[in-house]
Amino acid sequence: MARTWLWLLISGLCTLGCGPDRQECTGPHADFVVVLRLRDRPLSSDTVVHVTYGGSGMEDYILAQPHAAHEVVFCDAAGLDGGVELDASSQGAAGAPDSDGSVEALRCQLWTGGFAKLEARSADFAPVTYDLSPREHQCTVTQTIVLDSPDGG
Repeated sequence: MARTWLWLLISGLCTLGCGPDRQECTGPHADFVVVLRLRDRPLSSDTVVHVTYGGSGMEDYILAQPHAAHEVVFCDAAGLDGGVELDASSQGAAGAPDSDGSVEALRCQLWTGGFAKLEARSADFAPVTYDLSPREHQCTVTQTIVLDSPDGG
């Protein structure tokens, strides 16, 4: 009798953990997709996105060096809506780099394996830091950050 109750208890707990409200992430996916932009002007070419992850891992994306090798932080020029990734060589397209290397926005995929700290800096705005946290039932957390917003995004 005790074995039956134990089996029912274990089966019930497994069912709760695997029910329809629990989203399973399959295949590779970025932990975060972050769109970085300013309120009323483009990001200048000296913009740096610094990401700390896994306690001590760090990686920088430097807008002036978009083709540098990256392992965790992958950014592309984007329009202000951040919804369209653009090829950096496509001059004239919304979000494409201007002749001075500035872009309307950056859309960054962060493959951090969990929590991360993002710092953005440039001569055009005060350095800002954001703590990024995974969310339950969401494989990829998407967020737009307005870097010069008084409320932090």
